[in-house]
Amino acid sequence: MKNSIQHIRAFLAVAHSGSFAKAALELNLSPSALTVQIQQLEEWLGVSLLERSPRHVSLTAAGQNNLRPMEKLLLDLDNIVAGSRDLAALRRGVVTIAALPSLCSGALPPVLRQFREQFPGVEVRLRDVVAQRIDALVREGEVDFGLGVKARMSHGLDFQVVMTDRLCLFVPHKHALARRSSIKLAALAGQPIILTGRDSSVRERVEQLFAEEQLELVPGLEANYMSTVLALVRQGLGMTLLPESADEGRGDLVRVPVDHPGVSREIGLITRSNQSLSPAAQRFVELVGNIL
Repeated sequence: MKNSIQHIRAFLAVAHSGSFAKAALELNLSPSALTVQIQQLEEWLGVSLLERSPRHVSLTAAGQNNLRPMEKLLLDLDNIVAGSRDLAALRRGVVTIAALPSLCSGALPPVLRQFREQFPGVEVRLRDVVAQRIDALVREGEVDFGLGVKARMSHGLDFQVVMTDRLCLFVPHKHALARRSSIKLAALAGQPIILTGRDSSVRERVEQLFAEEQLELVPGLEANYMSTVLALVRQGLGMTLLPESADEGRGDLVRVPVDHPGVSREIGLITRSNQSLSPAAQRFVELVGNIL
């Protein structure tokens, strides 16, 4: 039946006020129009909801049975509408992101801070995972979008570049290479390098670069997270090759650019094909594009 919600509101107004005249005034309807709506609702349900007398309106047994469910129906509907408007206005909501650990420890925190300042009612859930897990989480719908590399893209996912990241040498201030303005990859051959775990896209790229140039890569210590690798470098346990986005901005390490083709990689937005983002997720993506 068309306009069923309007007809239910009409019934509830009469039931609560006990008067067609009062209900018509409340709904800004004429008494005859209100009567027609009640009659149409009763015809649709196949039962009489109201008993009418010249001085009084009361509920039938069917009216009593339907009163609470109809009240709940309208309350649920009002909550849905209010909730949807809150989501559209970014007064509340949830944004779930899967991102590379290097971004989570470096470039993303400023974006998160600004987003929280602008939209304090929106919760952000951040999952720092390796590149191949980002694609899987996006494809399975467990996150709204991912921030990762394109190398592992596959069918059903879209990729949009948001920044270019390049590998740099990280060393302590007192390290012999700390004063170099740049360094050749060949200068690092044969020297122990602290590496990320074997499932890391950074580890894969470092190994690939050394193999392409037929240079000897000597693994030193190994850690799964870039923040751990940087902590090891701070303690003077070696040097490392990491993306510049991994720089935590503490100022206690020197970042030396690597002068070699292929050390740059594209970081991008990974989304499910033909699926739009929520208003909150879309606003976060816009901030990422503006800040990174």
